[in-house]
Amino acid sequence: MKKRVTFKLPKKKKKEEEEIVTGSFTDESNIITEYHERTIYNVKVLYKDGLVIPSEFNFLRLPMIPLQMCLKMMEPSELIDFSWCSKRTKEWAKSIKLKPSDFSLMFGEGAEINLRFDEYPGIEWRYHLNRALKFKNDDCFETRKLDGEDLSIGRRTEITGPQTTYHFIIIKLPTEPCFRAWIEHLCYILKSPVNNFLLLINSGNFHCKSLSETVDWFFNLQPSIEAFEIRLKEIYDEELKRALDRLRTTRNIILDFPSVDGFRHRNQTMFNTDHVVVRKAKWITIDNLLDMKNCLTIRILEPNFTDGILNLFIHKWVDGHFPHLEYFHFTIENEESVKFNANLFLEGIEYEHEDDCNRMFKRREDGDLTIWTHEGWHIRNKNGIEASVLTLDSEGSYYFVLFVWTEESIIATEDDELFEWP
Repeated sequence: MKKRVTFKLPKKKKKEEEEIVTGSFTDESNIITEYHERTIYNVKVLYKDGLVIPSEFNFLRLPMIPLQMCLKMMEPSELIDFSWCSKRTKEWAKSIKLKPSDFSLMFGEGAEINLRFDEYPGIEWRYHLNRALKFKNDDCFETRKLDGEDLSIGRRTEITGPQTTYHFIIIKLPTEPCFRAWIEHLCYILKSPVNNFLLLINSGNFHCKSLSETVDWFFNLQPSIEAFEIRLKEIYDEELKRALDRLRTTRNIILDFPSVDGFRHRNQTMFNTDHVVVRKAKWITIDNLLDMKNCLTIRILEPNFTDGILNLFIHKWVDGHFPHLEYFHFTIENEESVKFNANLFLEGIEYEHEDDCNRMFKRREDGDLTIWTHEGWHIRNKNGIEASVLTLDSEGSYYFVLFVWTEESIIATEDDELFEWP
């Protein structure tokens, strides 16, 4: 007779659960929350009324779709904080595809990074690195670890009407290497190039060790940029020339550095952009002007121009050398210049002189650019496009303007409904 054998399966053990302590905490709204702290498999869990209060949570153990959903719910600053945790979090942050609509930099006297996103209208995130900012009483401070080092961060929120700005003030970091690391990191996770870069170098507070090396580093990071501005208190010829040779802008370039006798520089790509502003422009020559042939607007302050240079420039416009030009002006301090003579700078050009007629010239794209004058010289180029040559004296300065009549501009006399008195 066969024996019947019975096997008993071991009973599942109940979760090891031990209540350790009962306590309470007060949040920023002075609300007191009582809780029970328990340890389940060496993980501390807080309970209140049978519900779990988030404490420690292994975020990366979530399945892919829930993890992505959680990341997409993060604000940009939270996603950036998350991306610094490890190589893995960096890749996860990159996968979210949060691309800024504006990504602007300032570097020189400390550094600043500004971010805006279409998904968050009216909100700007601004990171300050080693900038001399005054702290306010309501600033919040926290200490974090970055590459094993303590990182002190001040947080500030400013609300001005519909605009909200979140400030993150990061101090006690070596500016140059930290700035580069931050930009490379942000470009990687946001998968976005920088739109605007202001390089500000003051000899009294010189954080940028080498102008040309900083420019080289940036244009190795991305081949071009929409807008680039250089402001210098003093120049070093070879350093500046190497930096100017690397510039590649698609929309706007602004150059502001002191003029030094004998300094001249030209390359055929530096001014191949839409808008050019050059301050202290005594180094600008007619060859530099001719290199601006693809520009929409040109603003030159304090150049060494003569009637002959202006005459050649206008001849080139008439011949079609500046097919896209809509606005050109230069400004000279009156004591530094002689009175320009229309008979000289318009020599050999057909024009119609208008005197004693109040006329307004306004560019729609530049809301603050409006010119009122009673005198002008009207000319046409070989394609029949009309322009007005204007000269004005105002507040100790002399202005010369070539204003092209386009569909985007408003030219009106005082009898016109569109005319606006200053």
